[in-house]
Amino acid sequence: MCTAKPTHIISDQPEEKAVEFNFDAYSKTIADLIANKRNRTPMVIGVYGPWGTGKTTLMQTVRSCLADEVYHDPKLFRRCKTVWFQAWKYAEEEQILAALIEEIFRAMKRDNFFEKFKVQIEELVTRLNPFKVLGKTLESLVGADPTEFIGELAHRRKLGFYDTFQEFFDRLIWTYTRMRPRLTADEHPDDTKGALVVFIDDLDRCPRERIVRVLETIKLFMDKEGCVFVLGADNEIIETALAQNFGPDGALRFMDKIVQVTFRLPQIPSDGFKGLIDRIAPEIRESIAPHLPVILPAIRHNPRQLKRFLNNVSLLQGLARNCKVPVEPNHLLFWNVLELVYPRLARDLTENPAGMETLAGHVRALLDKIGAGERWEPDPEMLKPVPKSWQEFVQDKRLVDLVAQFRISREQLTCLCTLSRVVMAEEAKSTEEHSRHARLGQDNMVLIKAGGFLCGDEKKPTLIETDFQIDIYPVTNAQFAQFIDAKGYAKDELWSEAGLRWRNENKIGAPDYWDDERWNQSDHPVVGVSWYEADAFARWAGKTLPTEIQWERAARGTDGRQYPWGEAFDKERCNTREAGVGQTTRVTLYPNGVSPEGCYDMAGNVWEWTSSAHEDGGYVLRGGCWGGDGDNARCANRDRDDPNGRGTDVGFRCARTK
Repeated sequence: MCTAKPTHIISDQPEEKAVEFNFDAYSKTIADLIANKRNRTPMVIGVYGPWGTGKTTLMQTVRSCLADEVYHDPKLFRRCKTVWFQAWKYAEEEQILAALIEEIFRAMKRDNFFEKFKVQIEELVTRLNPFKVLGKTLESLVGADPTEFIGELAHRRKLGFYDTFQEFFDRLIWTYTRMRPRLTADEHPDDTKGALVVFIDDLDRCPRERIVRVLETIKLFMDKEGCVFVLGADNEIIETALAQNFGPDGALRFMDKIVQVTFRLPQIPSDGFKGLIDRIAPEIRESIAPHLPVILPAIRHNPRQLKRFLNNVSLLQGLARNCKVPVEPNHLLFWNVLELVYPRLARDLTENPAGMETLAGHVRALLDKIGAGERWEPDPEMLKPVPKSWQEFVQDKRLVDLVAQFRISREQLTCLCTLSRVVMAEEAKSTEEHSRHARLGQDNMVLIKAGGFLCGDEKKPTLIETDFQIDIYPVTNAQFAQFIDAKGYAKDELWSEAGLRWRNENKIGAPDYWDDERWNQSDHPVVGVSWYEADAFARWAGKTLPTEIQWERAARGTDGRQYPWGEAFDKERCNTREAGVGQTTRVTLYPNGVSPEGCYDMAGNVWEWTSSAHEDGGYVLRGGCWGGDGDNARCANRDRDDPNGRGTDVGFRCARTK
């Protein structure tokens, strides 16, 4: 028997009322502006703001205000009839115009206008010849066949739809807004008596070329008294679309001619969001309140993104409950905050949950040194033990406080990470992807000072005579792509004599497996590269391949440890056969497995070429790989391959002697 507890999901539809955002005051101000009989028309009001900030809610509230009895005083206000139009549904300019007119007709029909003034409407169109779309519209709305009373005027036949229609339309609008049967001979339309207010919602949802068509359609109404347009849009999107047609300056001039009044939605204050949470998610208001200072900047104070965040929390709670995962509600909330504000870190921990213990350890160490006060400025010496990919995080006091409060076992975190993969936001993945690429530069190296260390299985004291630098990460596919784009394969001066001969004889122009998506992910180590290719890349980058002594010193520090992190093998600190991945992984995935010098992936992921010749021929490989076991990943372990070897388990990193 199934027992269920409902999972509450908040609607993404615009709020009907949003008093906590002060929209009531904004809407009354805009309604006053529209209804004030002293303000001349035609008029266009732009309501601007990014997606999800409440433009639709504000416009709907303005529309509701105009229907209020307070605006029915003819001494102060003109009569306002409103139409809601979604231009993004239509493609071509003529479709947009016809659809707008039909929407106006529908508003008239809802007011029973056609029934009340049927005779007068027939009189208005007697001398006009609209296109067939008008005939069909009138037939459906008036309930009669308009062809019976629409005359045939020869000189109208070659004119466009709007030229034919506009005189009828002008008088129809005036009659509708005044709700009077006809104009007298000496009477002209007067916008102090009435106005037609058209709300165009989500203009920025249109494709860019269609935005221009909608605005061009609006321009047709710019000489019509009694017409008011309220545009809801992200003005940056609109201006970008116009700039493609008219250039940046032309776009601004175009908008200046059309829009007379602009209202930019202000940033919603934190108290407004507290009120929203009280109304839509009261069951979590106490637990989420302390995190709002972190959440709101991440969502750019956007109500729709807050709803999405709350829905993710609710969905994760439902999954945990129904899957009987032993995690607490505060764990779920913490994880969603982490994923929202620090998506790259969340991605790293999702793939490597064991890293959380290491991160928490670094946070606690820094708190012990600095204290928990407001001032948080760890100096470079304090940051040295922290893996490079985490240093930006531990300098952020908001994250430090978040991690310091989080207490969860590795097993619970693993379960939580498994669930979070289901609801991870696509935009978070995209942001995280961009962030990863930004930090994997060619000059991401660490300096290692000259001096002695314990080398080999025998831990023999060995002297490094010269300072050198070595890459923090193995060379990635994204980095190697730069070498290819720079025509590195075609530049003979980058290749050794043997390498040049090998390249030409085998017609090599890219690594093996370069077009295989399993091996070509941008932030994974490049594979399928021979020693010759690695050597050529290093020359192109102004570096060399490290000697095996340099490589081992960077991997194990000075104390002769077995693995970069210590004496005991740990499958959660590296990508070897025990991890069960079965292929390469991101070079930043294991911050909890870095060497004492801060180098990543010196155990597992891929074997790495060195510049040292092996006594049995070929060149020395170091580090182990994704297909080998933990013993192969020991810092002292050695292997070899011929210089033309191009396996899926071999890559490289570079060095530079000072």
